[in-house]
Amino acid sequence: MRSQRIPAFIFAFAFVFATLSPFAGTHLHRREGPVSIPDKFSRTAVFAAIFLFAASASAQSFGLVFFKSKVTLERKLPAVVQLPGTSVKIVVTSHSNAADLATDFKSSLTSELLKQDPRLHISENSADSIIDCQILSFEQPPPTTTTTPGVKQKDGTVPQIPHTRVTGQLRVAFQSRTRAGQTLGSDNVNEQYDEMFDASGNAQSGGIAGVFNNGIKRLKGDKIENTHPPTPGELRTNLFNKAVHQIVSELVVTDETVEAYLAKGKGMDEGVKDAEAGLWTRALESWETAKPLDKPVEDAYRLYDVGVAYEALGYASKDPQTAMKYLSQASINYGKAIDSNPGEKYFREPQKRIETALAHYEKLQDDLKQQSGQK
Repeated sequence: MRSQRIPAFIFAFAFVFATLSPFAGTHLHRREGPVSIPDKFSRTAVFAAIFLFAASASAQSFGLVFFKSKVTLERKLPAVVQLPGTSVKIVVTSHSNAADLATDFKSSLTSELLKQDPRLHISENSADSIIDCQILSFEQPPPTTTTTPGVKQKDGTVPQIPHTRVTGQLRVAFQSRTRAGQTLGSDNVNEQYDEMFDASGNAQSGGIAGVFNNGIKRLKGDKIENTHPPTPGELRTNLFNKAVHQIVSELVVTDETVEAYLAKGKGMDEGVKDAEAGLWTRALESWETAKPLDKPVEDAYRLYDVGVAYEALGYASKDPQTAMKYLSQASINYGKAIDSNPGEKYFREPQKRIETALAHYEKLQDDLKQQSGQK
């Protein structure tokens, strides 16, 4: 759980580039004569531009005055339904010309279900519960290529920059029922993929900062994600995994790790240190008692951090009612952050994550009430 600061080598890179690059000034590379004032200005401008670019890349869209710190949350969600017994039969069907989809999806679903609940085993005959899935549609159109005008060249020509867009969609309906035919639960799953890649293979959802960071990672030899459009097989696996995860999370208790970002700066650093150490109650107190920032668009990041703290406390709670209380507060604060700064992309995913968690706990509460009323 480290803060994402501007690495020292970026400063060094910027300095070397600004002082040695032939682009930094007209006469900087010459030995004869003093450096002219325009050259000094040019060098300074280039250095400043690179520094600001590096700073924005490191912050990665968390505003102009905030940095990010990544933390890991351990999320345990209760099942939406209660499967009876320990034996399960899985049935997956699809349209006639896509039998391989059904076979592969059944294999993925079986593997994830048994991984999340080792008590279960597969039985084709007289199973305690049946999970029936129907692949309604699977769309994987060929990638499309478009171009946008680049920077005008000295000769007056404007190069066209290619971009590749990859899309895909998977729709699955599923139902769980008992051996006797009683419906336990049902839902429709709709997973989509839509990403644009530049000529270098960078996913453009990461913006300029993502392109810059990928370039730095290449220099360092680090692993880079989203560096090429997915192959048809990779795209299918991506959609399958997401759909399978959603189905399994409704059928059994699931454990997963969730990566979340915290905003740093503007007096929030002490709370971030507590959060990185797992002291979420102290972190929450630090952010809630802090004076709201003057600009609502900046105070949104404090509210967002408050939301992350409540989310972490909700996942850590063993009591469903307490967990729901914390998760509800997380949802409220995420909503306030979005209202104050709707342009911040990192505020969107947590709100969706919380809505899913609340749906699970609300269903659990309803089941507990029904069981209590039957006694």
